[in-house]
Order: sequence, then C-alpha cells, then structure tokens
Amino acid sequence: MSYANQLGGLFVVGFEGTSLTSDLRSLLLDLKPAGVILFSRNVESPEQVAQFNHDLQTLALKNWSNGFFIGVDQEGGRVRRLRSPFLSCPSARQLARAANSETLIRSYSSVSAHQLGLLGFNTNFVPVLDLVDESSQDLGSVIGDRSYGNDPEVVTRYGKAVVESLRTAGIISCAKHFPGHGGTSVDSHLDLPIDTRSRKALESHDMIPFKLLAGNGVDMIMTAHVLYPALDAKLPATLSKTIVEGLLRGEIGYNGVVITDDLQMGAITNHYDSLECARLALIAGADLLLFSRHPEKTLMVRDGLHHDLNNGELPPERVAKSLCRVMNLKDRYESSMVPTDIYAAADYFRLGKQS
Repeated sequence: MSYANQLGGLFVVGFEGTSLTSDLRSLLLDLKPAGVILFSRNVESPEQVAQFNHDLQTLALKNWSNGFFIGVDQEGGRVRRLRSPFLSCPSARQLARAANSETLIRSYSSVSAHQLGLLGFNTNFVPVLDLVDESSQDLGSVIGDRSYGNDPEVVTRYGKAVVESLRTAGIISCAKHFPGHGGTSVDSHLDLPIDTRSRKALESHDMIPFKLLAGNGVDMIMTAHVLYPALDAKLPATLSKTIVEGLLRGEIGYNGVVITDDLQMGAITNHYDSLECARLALIAGADLLLFSRHPEKTLMVRDGLHHDLNNGELPPERVAKSLCRVMNLKDRYESSMVPTDIYAAADYFRLGKQS
C-alpha cells in the first residue's frame, strides 16, 4: 500500500494571521495536516479565536475523513498563548508551592480545559514533566518555573492531575519534554543543549514521570531537542531512534502518539535542514512533526518525504504505524473534533463566567 498521499497527516503546523484566509485555506487543503497549533500571534479575542477554530475544523471535516488536532501551549505562568480575558493561571512552580496544591492544579486545569473546549481547541501541550531543582534557577535553568519541582513522584502526581482534568473536558494532553529538559541551561529555541549526566542519573530521576504516565492516560509525549551523550552520542532526543523507538517505546512501553517539539527551533535548524530533521524524526519513531511557522515550507518537506518513501530512505511501515497511532487518537477524541459553538463561546466570555 502507498502512503504517499497521506504524508501530510504526519504534520502539525502553525501560521500567521487571525482568520482562515484563502491562501491559508489553499495551503491546508494541499498539505492535509493532522492538525494545527495557534500562538499569541493568532489570537485577538475570544470571539475571533472561536471563529478561527470553527472555520479550521469545518475545513478539515468537509475535506477529509477526520478533524484537526487544534492545539495550543496554555501551561500557565509565562507560557500562555491566551491572555486576558482567558483564565490567568499561575506558573507550575507557584501552584506546587501553594497550600492544597493538587486541588488548585486540578481546579485551574479544569477551568482552562473548559475554556479551551469552548473556543474549539482539543489539544493542550501540557503537562510539563521536566524536573528542576529550585536551586538551579541560579544556573539559568531554561525550564525554570514551568516545572512542578524536583521530586519525580510529586511531579508525576501533579502531571496526572492535569491529564485527568483535560481528559474529562475532552482535551488531549501532551507530556513534555522526554526524556527531560530540566537539567539544561541552554534554550533549545536558540541552540542545541547538551545534558552530560549519566544514563543512570536520567533513568532514576528525570524519566520517572514519563515512565509513570506513559501507561497512565497521557495522550501524547513531546520529545526534547536536547543531546544526551549517555543515551545517544550523535543525535538529540527528537531525532534519536535509540531514545524514541528504543527507550520510550521499547523499554518504557509507550504506545501512544509521539510529537516532536518545534522543528524550527535553533537546536534543530542550526544543525539540520528541514527535510533531514523530518526524516530523522520519523525514523526515530515520532508520529507527528511540529512546524510552528511558514507552513508553505512544510509542503516542500512533505514532497521530500514522498521522494524518501519512494526510494526506500523512509520505510513505509514506519509511516503506517504513525498514521495508525494518529488515527486511533483522533477516533478516541472524535467528539472533540467538531466545529465550536461560536455563540456559546462569545456568551461565556461576555458574561464574565471565566472569573
């Protein structure tokens, strides 16, 4: 069986603008991606983003057999793409320090998930499972207050609370950044961080939350653009078959969807071209390739993967497994992949129910 005409189903893409223009429509119809991701640049108001997501989901459902993942990074704290009048959630660190922290985390996650669903989102790229020692702030930890702390069991418990709250509201969760981004000071948006700790240190500490949640309901896991010489001396986790296929899938036993972090971050683009990193990520075991900008470039990447598929550089069985995992996840959340009720969203925010 040929999978060439389904390769777009391995992409999640971001773009400029705040509405479904004719150019964006044409591009999405050509690419046929699995989903889209919105950023602050795409958001003006609740009514606008509800309309935008409604139009995006309608486009998908009218033109192929399943809807879009419509995702966003709405962690809380400094990583919030939706600002006022959307829920203002404290950072993970602030919540972890509070009295009744787990209750607060569930409460904030539930309200946030409800708002996201009203606006037509069905995917939130949370929870952050990276472990960060608070003392590492002085060393410039790039994850910093996005982490719930340094205790693997505590971070797992809080992460599980987030996953359960999202699932109840019909929102897909995505744990990040495997196998753990908390031990680095270099920002992977800018260049490739290197974590020089031993395999034993990583397995006995940073990987524990991922291990515990891998079989406990998390819908996606996002890989880290970090080089771990003790795990793979040459390739960062996102591009490493040893880490994704061997460790995450083989040893840990995770069978869900793996999505890359943004493949247009400096950690990747400074060292690999777009087609090369996409091919390596898929061969490594990723199911979804995240490109945050310039979706027209993903058309060239898709066409390059088509060539790789035809000449044997990209095994068809590898593509088939990813398409199957993606479809299974969409089937599980089919009721969340429908055009949003624009008027219900507008009423909710106009009446101040979010407060």
